[in-house]
Amino acid sequence: MVTVVLLAGGKSRRMGQDKAKMEGGVERLRLLAIQCGVERIITLCGDVSRQSMFEGETWSDPPSCTSLSEILEWVFEKVEGAIQFISCDSFQLEREGMEFLLTCGGGVPLDQDGVRQPLLAHCPPEWELNSSEGRISSLFSSFRSLELGELAVQMKNFNTPLD
Repeated sequence: MVTVVLLAGGKSRRMGQDKAKMEGGVERLRLLAIQCGVERIITLCGDVSRQSMFEGETWSDPPSCTSLSEILEWVFEKVEGAIQFISCDSFQLEREGMEFLLTCGGGVPLDQDGVRQPLLAHCPPEWELNSSEGRISSLFSSFRSLELGELAVQMKNFNTPLD
């Protein structure tokens, strides 16, 4: 079983609005995962005040975590089996891209520019996180890169209004 973990706790400062609600937001990604047969979907919402913004199983950040890399490490302690991370700004992710990620066997996808997207990593159950060194990329540094061909455009993330 694969658990999809939707990352929706950021402040979206550079974007100027909450990315978790843009372009269909987390709800669109949640429905996409359901269409792909995913049974467990967890939305990481950030602050506890955001929990009511989302449907389904929603977790707030533990007070002991001060960075996203620490939160991802915490998730690995709590979730058994394979984990598929999906960032809330995966506005171009469609069913074909989601299905590829869910069945790829593990890795970090490359976007259309050849940039690794660790917040879309698929982590098989036997895989263990690397030391974070405070950086998300370090957690997944030993993971293979996934070249997706035409699907690579679906792996882009958005950080500013100009993206």
